[in-house]
Amino acid sequence: MSKPLTGQSLSGQVVAVTGAARGIGLAIAKQLIDAGARVAIADRDELALKSAADTLGEVLAVRLDVTDGTAFGAFLDRVENELGPLDALVNNAGIMPTGPFLEETDAVTERIIAVNTTGMLLGSKRALERMVPRGRGHLVNISSTMGLVPLPGLATYCASKAAIAHLGETLAAEMAPYGVAVSTILPGGVNTELASGLDTTATIPLPGGRSMTVIEAIEPEDVAAAVVATLAGGRAEPRLVVPRKLGRMLRVQDLMPAKLRRRISTRLGANEQILGHTDLERRRAYLDRVTRPSD
Repeated sequence: MSKPLTGQSLSGQVVAVTGAARGIGLAIAKQLIDAGARVAIADRDELALKSAADTLGEVLAVRLDVTDGTAFGAFLDRVENELGPLDALVNNAGIMPTGPFLEETDAVTERIIAVNTTGMLLGSKRALERMVPRGRGHLVNISSTMGLVPLPGLATYCASKAAIAHLGETLAAEMAPYGVAVSTILPGGVNTELASGLDTTATIPLPGGRSMTVIEAIEPEDVAAAVVATLAGGRAEPRLVVPRKLGRMLRVQDLMPAKLRRRISTRLGANEQILGHTDLERRRAYLDRVTRPSD
């Protein structure tokens, strides 16, 4: 398990985290509290949110549907009223339904985009509206390496996360003159409920008798450590891949022509590995929960 690096002190800093009832968001909240930050957590799942708050201890917990911009603003208003001026927002809420694109219902497509893309756009606006006039603050958006790598069976998810990767790089440049840092964290596969039922041990052959895992699962604490280190560093990280070695592999991929990348992916059987090794029964409870319409 990774440990957060230390730079500037986060003691007393006010940080809000969305999608914090479980998984990566919960791990981020815990490490922030351990670093001395004053933390607010938000999630749509009220029961899970209460359980997370009980686990974390002294934390402000607020039910939030991130697709509602007005509600997002009200959440941050409450954070500032009860904890103080917002120093950082970690936009973490996201969902990952899987399956062939033509079998995905329009409702599921709309839900993925609403949570993963629109929700982060709205949260970014609501946070930056507060930070820019003060000339300080840090916005951290959680994207995914799947926003950089086309994976069959995850078309809409990949598209939603690609949008956030580009949003983050653009905002980092746009907000720099105002003294506000914008960072984008791009984890690889993470061992959370979001990946339930996916075979994170499946491998594909590489030239020279080597092999690599299709989805290299890391722990949510590893992502949390990267977020806390980024906040403690105080500087924008427009595209930070976790783990870093995966980032190096992706940079090599970027040098390949798109046609060559597709040919390699097809020959290595990426489509069969991802869709053919999914345990739908194990995944059903997650899919049912995240694709429910907003209340």
